[in-house]
Amino acid sequence: MERFTILMYHMICEPRTAKEARYACPPQRFRQHMQTIKDKGFEPVSLKQVGLAMSGKAALPRNAIAITIDDGLEDNYTNAFAIMSEFNIPATIFLTTGYMGGQNSWMQGEGFPSRPMLNWTQVKEMARHGIAFGAHSVNHPRLSTLQKTAAHAEIYDSKQEIEEQLGSACEHFAYPYGDFIEQTTELVKEAGFTLGCSTRSGFNNNERSPFALHRIEVYGTDPKWKLKQKITFGHNDASLFFPVKYYVDRLTDRS
Repeated sequence: MERFTILMYHMICEPRTAKEARYACPPQRFRQHMQTIKDKGFEPVSLKQVGLAMSGKAALPRNAIAITIDDGLEDNYTNAFAIMSEFNIPATIFLTTGYMGGQNSWMQGEGFPSRPMLNWTQVKEMARHGIAFGAHSVNHPRLSTLQKTAAHAEIYDSKQEIEEQLGSACEHFAYPYGDFIEQTTELVKEAGFTLGCSTRSGFNNNERSPFALHRIEVYGTDPKWKLKQKITFGHNDASLFFPVKYYVDRLTDRS
């Protein structure tokens, strides 16, 4: 199968603090990113297409790229939705179901400003217009630290809530903080998900476990050239010197 890339965003808004800057991508920058993806010949695909390709039921186009947004903040609706619609991007938003219609309380506990979360009316409207929704747990815990019964509840209950609200199968899961162990992936499988997304950087192909897919994190501070470099090399960190180091390392490995 063709190699494919998954990008990971979080917030599509202007950052309020220095700590938020990594996670908050200003709307105009997000629009530039989507334009860059189209201009560079990448083919946006849904995670459903990825799942079908990994199970051998369909093929992905060359330069396939999937856009994902974690957590489910309201700015995904107020800022990102129109941009994704403009560029016909079949994105997936991973919802932290216990905070729907409320605030990002778990982030405030980590020193981030208060932000509103999506509500189900907004989610249903986006779903009608081609945006997909996956589960990101109920309370955004580090799943590897939980007992099995608690981890099961976080995974299964978030899936069930999304399915009840949208009336369709929820097949994709993103591990909060990218944190998972073997028990976690087994629980995700048992719950009926077909894909699990990590925060590990890199490309994907049919040798990658569908329950440990790699994603490239796009920072809110990334200009277009950093996005292009990340997509080219499949790495979270971008710099002016990274391509030189990359090719020098490859030559060294061959010698």
